[in-house]
Amino acid sequence: MRVALLVVVASLSALAIGPAASAAGSDQAVTYQIDVAHSGVQAEDQLVPPFGRRWTATLSGSVSYPLIADGYVYVTVQGNGAQLYALRQSDGSTAWSASIPGTYSWASAAYDGGRLFAVNSDGVLRAFAGDTGALLWTTQLPGQYMFTSPPTASGGVVYVSGAGLGGTLYAVDELTGGVLATQSVENGDHSSPALSGKAVFVSYACNQTYAFALQSLTPIWHYSGPCEGGGGKTTVYANGNLYTRDFFGSLMFDASNGNVIRSYAPDRSSPLAPAVDASTIYLLNQPVLSAQAISDGSVSWTFTGDGQLDTAPIVLSTSSGEFVLVGSTTGQLYALRAATGAVAWQTNVGSGVDGPDEQNVAVLGGLGAGQGLLVVPAGSTVSAYVSDTTAPTITVPGTITAKATSQNGAAVTYSVSASDPDDTATVSCSPASGSVFPVGWTTVSCTATDTAGNSSNASFLVVVSAPGADCNLAHYPTSKGVLNLKNANLSGCYLPGASLVGANAQSANLTGTYLDHASLSGANLTQASLQGAWLANADLSNAKLSFANLSGAKTTGASFSGASWSKTVCPDGTNSSNDGGTCIGHLGP
Repeated sequence: MRVALLVVVASLSALAIGPAASAAGSDQAVTYQIDVAHSGVQAEDQLVPPFGRRWTATLSGSVSYPLIADGYVYVTVQGNGAQLYALRQSDGSTAWSASIPGTYSWASAAYDGGRLFAVNSDGVLRAFAGDTGALLWTTQLPGQYMFTSPPTASGGVVYVSGAGLGGTLYAVDELTGGVLATQSVENGDHSSPALSGKAVFVSYACNQTYAFALQSLTPIWHYSGPCEGGGGKTTVYANGNLYTRDFFGSLMFDASNGNVIRSYAPDRSSPLAPAVDASTIYLLNQPVLSAQAISDGSVSWTFTGDGQLDTAPIVLSTSSGEFVLVGSTTGQLYALRAATGAVAWQTNVGSGVDGPDEQNVAVLGGLGAGQGLLVVPAGSTVSAYVSDTTAPTITVPGTITAKATSQNGAAVTYSVSASDPDDTATVSCSPASGSVFPVGWTTVSCTATDTAGNSSNASFLVVVSAPGADCNLAHYPTSKGVLNLKNANLSGCYLPGASLVGANAQSANLTGTYLDHASLSGANLTQASLQGAWLANADLSNAKLSFANLSGAKTTGASFSGASWSKTVCPDGTNSSNDGGTCIGHLGP
């Protein structure tokens, strides 16, 4: 490795570097880190947390950073050979796929103007129709034999860098595949070209950083660090500045002339590509994500999450504020408020979220966002999330009745479902289906939750009658038109709306009996056991409740007008004789 003098070539006035280039359709993701500048920022009002998972697709190998455009999500996959997939944004189904053969199972892609451009490890560049996958042309890029950098496409030109014998930057015609221009660089590895309005930037080992004019690749400036060698990392262009990452310093340049403004990460660190908005650099120097002011480098917040963060951050710029997205090797995905670093939403995608591997011929992972989707590669899966504030709909059964098989009650199974128009939902209930329910009534409480954290609740009753109970009122005698229920065992019976007007239920066992809206007016309930009975909305006017036990009974909405309470245990457990001979005021909730 030779030592090189530091050289900065003056800016050419005729080739002044303009504002960042953008892909047609500002909500598209067209290359690594979303845009052709690799800024990692997406202006997208449709993507505000919380997010719900719309779909997950399982593919044939490790999934790359996603491209999002024109109703499709495009990814390359490294497995048994490299493959390019077009997935429908609506449901993740495969619209088409194409093999990208090469010496190594590596390929990377970029999008522009309805076309996909994929390069393999041998420098074979292919163009595909974005909607059909039709192969439009194939070009073997000359002079190099190892390609490890994702392409970038804009304005009718595909930019690719290659290595092997030194390094070369290529400008290729999007329509024909013809090579428009080439430039030598040191040394062509792992640096996806970043574009501004009029310049293309690449940076390789030892901060060998270049600015060339778009299409013609006429040199604008070159910053030469203390050495040269294999390796490199994708630069980020934003707000007139260029950001490099290198063992010998991660530098912020004035992109117009190559002057170094300052370092923004420690030497010998290995930061991932930063996301840069109008004022802040969001930088993951593993395992710490930080928000650093562009102006002076001051850090406003840091975040470590689960300690395993591993993706280059991206920023969603919305009318509700900015959010920073980052994933971890444990599968955690975080959306942080850009202003404070506070967690606005998080989920687990099911497997490790893939971060970039910029130093090997391996799949380059990363998050993507655009056209209303947040797209997350994780191993061999790719998941799409959408903003989701709609709670799922939960469906529960009506009241379930059962007969106890022992004094402990009865095992009862049931089915509860949930649906969500834009997400999947899971249901949890307590007590769970299959549980042993005691004699009497039990409320089963269920919650349906979608992946965005929206939830809805519902409940139903399980009513279990005692082993010896006879719940059929027709089996009991009547006298002068009223039921004789003296000493009857109605424990746990389901008797909503039953007519027990004037009934003689002296010493009857009504423990846990369900009597919602029942008519017990004038009934004789002397010494009756009504512990835990459901008496909500029941009419017990003028009922005789002397020596009765109503401990724990539910009496919401019940009428006790004219009832007698001598020595009765009230629903709240007190004795009526200790409070003026009444349970009024002690009926419980």
